[in-house]
Amino acid sequence: MGKSTVRALALIASVSVAFIVAGPDRNVQAQAVDTPGSGDDAKAVILSETDSRGDDLASWIDVRGRTAWGDPPEKCDDLTFARRVYLDLVGRVPSVAEIRDYRELGDRRREMLVDELVFGEGPRRETYLRLLAINLARQWRQVLVPPGTAATGPVGNLEVWLRDAFSSNRPYDEIMADLVRVQSAADAGGYYQLLGATPENYAGNLSRVMLGVRIDCAQCHDHPFTDWKQEDFWGLAAFYGDLQNFNQNPDASRGVGGGKIVYEGDTYSAKFLWQSEAIDDPGRTPKVRLARWLTAAENPNFSATAVNRFWQMLVGRGLYADVENLDLATEQERSFLDDFGKQFAADGFDVHRLVAGICKSSWYAAKTMEPSQSVDAFQRELKVISPEQVFDSLEQSLHLPISRIDPNAPRWTGTRDQMVNRLGEAIGESPEDYASGIPQALMMMNGRITSEAIDLERSRLLRAVIDSPFFDEPKRIETLYLAVLTRQPTAEEKETLAEYLDKKTNPESRRKAFGEILWALLNSPEFVLCR
Repeated sequence: MGKSTVRALALIASVSVAFIVAGPDRNVQAQAVDTPGSGDDAKAVILSETDSRGDDLASWIDVRGRTAWGDPPEKCDDLTFARRVYLDLVGRVPSVAEIRDYRELGDRRREMLVDELVFGEGPRRETYLRLLAINLARQWRQVLVPPGTAATGPVGNLEVWLRDAFSSNRPYDEIMADLVRVQSAADAGGYYQLLGATPENYAGNLSRVMLGVRIDCAQCHDHPFTDWKQEDFWGLAAFYGDLQNFNQNPDASRGVGGGKIVYEGDTYSAKFLWQSEAIDDPGRTPKVRLARWLTAAENPNFSATAVNRFWQMLVGRGLYADVENLDLATEQERSFLDDFGKQFAADGFDVHRLVAGICKSSWYAAKTMEPSQSVDAFQRELKVISPEQVFDSLEQSLHLPISRIDPNAPRWTGTRDQMVNRLGEAIGESPEDYASGIPQALMMMNGRITSEAIDLERSRLLRAVIDSPFFDEPKRIETLYLAVLTRQPTAEEKETLAEYLDKKTNPESRRKAFGEILWALLNSPEFVLCR
């Protein structure tokens, strides 16, 4: 590329960065709707059984949020909301056709779009329900097996098991109870096996995932910073004393069955957390009893941790930011969470209604905000999309072939796995974290998918945009922006790109210039962020 190209594309990237924080000043903002009730009234309300689409929950969240944080921030524009909710729910950006249909939905387009994506309302029912289950399964697989975990095998079976559960909208407590009640290393997608097939690993992860408690530090000694004792850790691990321990280390624990486990010569009996005594008759179905206690609607740590994790997935930061150390939260810090958890439990732990309620709330729709160190303020920060979302969004934006029988379909040729693995090397522990390095940047800039995307002979998107007899050049630029970034170009971007195209006096170089513009959009920071 020449110097003029580099300068033009650099400006696009710089404007994109500024846009991410400031937002475009081009669309009329949706008006916030005041919801009656405040203060203690909001805490006491239990949702009606007729809340089939999460609308009552959204109203409750709005009211309870005002009690915690004051008035909601300004809402994002309609296109930002569309990009956000497509990425969060079905794991990819919307197509230009989907954007067009969304714009035609009327004044309640946001709520109607959530209903389409979560409940399959509309003509794309099967597609959206399938993608929602796949996306939820990916996100929860990452919760269950976080980045950096030394998994002892592929996570595919676990993800398929989760996908099937979310596809049928099984209640959240039932899904988690199945993980707790495993009878063999192969149950529940092989989760026990993935974690190394030791009772201590499994118990520590269940506590982290379902209760927001990291009790691992109490494995070898009493926890140095909290009240957790070694007997608390091994009391939890003892529930799995009947499962085979595949750890060959002679110092590893040894299950003796009957709700008991031996570690360093000491025998521990199964014991619930926060209780001083072991359970009565620990040999009587210990895992069933643990599942009943752990996933009970009356267990505030279970329901609060659940809604905290879903809030983090959708909004970017948990209602209590340190989602895996909820036991460190003060009563005031977890007040909203505890109230929210009661709502989730009273609604039968319905995942679809929970997700819809959050996405329909004013807080989810808030504009992206500057980061704040305050633990008391509401936060809506930029989220980094996952490696799978990057690929799926490229597939959608660029009109890549998806058929198994197509020899050029990146999804089935290994290109997808290569991209996901490379980008996965830099994934963070939360949606706010990403540590992209040179390998990840080079893959986006020069990888096979990007190279073919800007080739006029091979790019389906470019051919559709450039060869359309109904498009003038401004319309072609707008379509590229909608396809890749789900927004229209700003006035400054339009002016810059018009000047750039005017310098291309040769018809062929002018056509190629659209490939260069597309390259800049794909490699802008904005593409890999959920704003």
